[in-house]
Amino acid sequence: MPRVEEGVTLGDDVLEVIAYLQDCLDKLERGEEDMILGDPFYQRADGKPPFSDEDVDRVIAALDEEFGHEIGTYPGYHRNRSGANATPDFHRLSPRARRALVEGLDAILSRHRAENAPR
Repeated sequence: MPRVEEGVTLGDDVLEVIAYLQDCLDKLERGEEDMILGDPFYQRADGKPPFSDEDVDRVIAALDEEFGHEIGTYPGYHRNRSGANATPDFHRLSPRARRALVEGLDAILSRHRAENAPR
């Protein structure tokens, strides 16, 4: 169910992505990145080709950049609201864990797109 925070409505897809990224970050911080598991049967929606290693690296870099921008632009908000004062630096993950994170995000977003597609 969508949630409103600070006057912004966060949809179910956004809430699931936030929870997934937080789980991945928690595992990274605990030294348990090997627990960020990919789906061995993962296939992209609509017959799209698998992510290349370069695609995975671009998504991880974009995530790190976005978190850096947010914390740099709104440090007081993040420090006071969520306690965040540093970026997650997902680039620290192993190549296998980075791929699992990106494929997990893609699976979440693809599922929500399919659920919300006109019938």
